[in-house]
Amino acid sequence: MRLSAAFIAISSMFTLACMGGDKIGRGDDTASPDDSGDGDGVVAGGLCGEYSGVNGVGTTWEYDYNDGQGTTGPYVVEVTAIDGKDVELVTTLNIEGTTFTQDSTTTSQYRCGDEGMVLLASYNFYTVVASNYEYDGWTDTTYTNGALVLPRTLTLGTSWVSDQTNTYTDSNGGDDGSSLSYTFEVTAEEDVNVPAGAYTALRVETVDVPGVSHYAKGVGFVKTSYFQLTRYSK
Repeated sequence: MRLSAAFIAISSMFTLACMGGDKIGRGDDTASPDDSGDGDGVVAGGLCGEYSGVNGVGTTWEYDYNDGQGTTGPYVVEVTAIDGKDVELVTTLNIEGTTFTQDSTTTSQYRCGDEGMVLLASYNFYTVVASNYEYDGWTDTTYTNGALVLPRTLTLGTSWVSDQTNTYTDSNGGDDGSSLSYTFEVTAEEDVNVPAGAYTALRVETVDVPGVSHYAKGVGFVKTSYFQLTRYSK
């Protein structure tokens, strides 16, 4: 599976990130503290910002994945728990290529605060089936400094750095870490059409390497080169 660097960095919120450690408690689907002034417990501009699309437990995004080289499949993201400023997302990716299939489930833990949506930890389990082998694996990752995947406020000209320093263990006996840094910038407001509908979205470009993503207010991530939103529900 081939993923653009922009998608890996910004949308680890949606595909490669998962929670390591204890599950977040369920049942509280509002953020805290309340900074909206109306006392309803919901942070102004949405739980994690207007362009995150996170609107409570049960918020769901469905996408089509297509790498343009024969690998396709559905990709689903759901908000499964909210506890104060902590948000848990579970993503499933089921893709099929010309010689293999891969099923992947990732649970992600984020902290939503004044800065924006920060990735704290992730747990990924996957199964790969090819013509002459089949194997399962997992990766458990903790982000030692937290990775800012999406600022709380996005406007034309907004730029930010996502430093993704992490430690991890995996099913192959790995016990290591890595450090990556991506810089992003909102470069335009554009009309985009995806199976879920037509949106006016902000174009976010990766400064370090080629990569473009689009985010719509109130919905979140709607499109990259490989992913297109087919349905959003809350």
